[in-house]
Amino acid sequence: MKILGVIVNIFLPGIGSLIVGKIVTGIIQFILYGFGALLTFTGILAIIGIPICIVVWIWAIITAATSQDKPVQVIVVKDQR
Repeated sequence: MKILGVIVNIFLPGIGSLIVGKIVTGIIQFILYGFGALLTFTGILAIIGIPICIVVWIWAIITAATSQDKPVQVIVVKDQR
């Protein structure tokens, strides 16, 4: 899941963090990236918006890449026949 999370975060920062299970962090990253993009589209505030987008983008990729793999639980059921 980490590889998928990193790939998705390259294109949509925050969504890949949601995929790896970091829900709150992913939502914060997505909102901050959207805020930075909104500032960038205003033109004058692009000086603030572009650095916000770059920092959130890097933060999102690092978050997904350093996430802990969740252990897989396997249950073996014995046949009682």
